[in-house]
Formats: sequence, structure tokens, C-alpha cells
Amino acid sequence: MSQVFLYLHVLGAALMGFYLALPFLAARVEALPNGSAQHGFLSVLFSLNRAGQLALIIAFISGGYLVGKGGYPAIWWILAIVLLLAIGAVSGILGGKMRKALSDANGSSIKAQIGAIRTLSSVAGILYFLVITLMLFPNVFA
Repeated sequence: MSQVFLYLHVLGAALMGFYLALPFLAARVEALPNGSAQHGFLSVLFSLNRAGQLALIIAFISGGYLVGKGGYPAIWWILAIVLLLAIGAVSGILGGKMRKALSDANGSSIKAQIGAIRTLSSVAGILYFLVITLMLFPNVFA
């Protein structure tokens, strides 16, 4: 059973890898020539953010099972929970900003939200990098 949860955990982590690329992809939105191209690209990023949120839930639940079976230091799993919840919060706020930007089909509302989208995507990328680093070195806190 542990192998199934480990597989789900790694699969969720791989899907969340999108958050490492998101800051660079969000920066490309402004470089697109017109509002409809920006709208289309941002709608793809919005869908990928939703997939990342689903992957976060999968990784969180499967990780909870794996932590229960392993002997990890308490400070490690507290940091892991806080960082994963922070990614969930930031990606949720990011999704709201993207939804507001996508409210107009011709892309005119993107300009008002793109600064927040770029900032939040950078924060999500940094948080995910910290999670990956924490997961690779759990015994640092032993």
C-alpha cells in the first residue's frame, strides 16, 4: 500500500513542477502582441494552475499517509505542512486574479491583473522550490 501512496505522491510532485515554470510563463503574457493571444495563453495558465492545485491535494493526502508510516522529525513535517498550505493559498489567490483577468474575452482586463499574477506566480515558484528542497533533505532536521 505504501508503494501506491508513494507513486501518487511523486506523481503529484511532478504535476506541481508547473509552479517552477509559472513565473517565466507569466512573464510571457505581456510579450504577446494582442489581447486575444494574451487571453488564450492566460487561460492555459489558469487551467494548469487548477491542475497544480489538484496535484497539491493529491500530494498532501498521500504525503500525510507516508509521514504517518515513516519516522520523520516533527519540525520537518510541520514545515512541510506550512509550505504546502502556503502554496495552496498563493495558488488560490493566483487563480482568482487569473479569473478576473480572463473575465473579458478580448483581453482588456489582463493589463490590470498581470502585475499581481507575475508576483504571485514568483511566490508560488519559490515556495515549491523550498518544498522540493525540504523533501529531498528530511534528515537535516533530525
